[in-house]
Amino acid sequence: MEKKPVLVYIDPKSTKVKEFQISYTKLAIITFSIIILGALLLKYSIDYIIDFSQNSRIAQLRKQNAILEAELKRIMEKMETMRAHLDELERMDDQVRAMLELPPISEDVRQVGVGGSEVNLKKTMELSGLPFGETLIENLNLLERLEREIKLEKESYQKLLAVIERREDSLRYLPVLRPVPNSRITDGFGNRLHPILKRYRFHKGVDLAAPKGTPIIAPADGYVTFAGKNGGFGKFVQINHRYGFETFYGHLQKIYVRPGQFVKRGDKIGEVGNTGLSTNPHLHYEIHYRGKAVNPRDYFLPD
Repeated sequence: MEKKPVLVYIDPKSTKVKEFQISYTKLAIITFSIIILGALLLKYSIDYIIDFSQNSRIAQLRKQNAILEAELKRIMEKMETMRAHLDELERMDDQVRAMLELPPISEDVRQVGVGGSEVNLKKTMELSGLPFGETLIENLNLLERLEREIKLEKESYQKLLAVIERREDSLRYLPVLRPVPNSRITDGFGNRLHPILKRYRFHKGVDLAAPKGTPIIAPADGYVTFAGKNGGFGKFVQINHRYGFETFYGHLQKIYVRPGQFVKRGDKIGEVGNTGLSTNPHLHYEIHYRGKAVNPRDYFLPD
């Protein structure tokens, strides 16, 4: 007779030992059931752990998405503020151009900028599937436009600055002051009867009457190219003011400058005299532009 397996059980209360005989078939069924139960328990435990982990990850991602959404909104607001500042810069740019008599930048150029394009189609397709993809694409497009317009305004500012510097420099060399303040014009620009030669000659400048010894000032910045006696002009000074302008001064009593000397507008260069072909103390004053005599009256500005 085949011997059956014996199960030993100890009662924890009475400490009595009890034995039970069980068949191999039942033992196999019980063992298999325990394994199945353990496997199910393990599976549900793993599923629970995975679900818990995934739920925690989802909660973390949701929190991160909320932060990203807030940051994207903040970035959008900052770019809108930049847009407003850039609009103000464009308005000021137009004002400065109007003051300098320069044409404004056309609206088409401002819209297109100086090259570049919106976010390309491939990148748009990649981003559109992401959370807040549409907002991100909108921000990137706005950033692209801002970059182009800022570059355009920077180039415009550099050009305006160059124009202003050139004009400021040219104004320094423009002979606009009357070289003898408070003087009166006794002979104007054009044909006249020469007071000594008694024949009509073209008078290339104006005669500014003033007492002998009255200071003569430089009407603009420039370099002295001649200082000395010059025939009928007597004591004579010539100044090169750049940008095509030269000024001549005749009949001086005294000369205070020398050739090669740089003078600034308002510097004293000599005194009114009566040297050369002259009947009374006065300054013969000429302005030449690109080698041609022009009427000094057209350049005198009020003090």
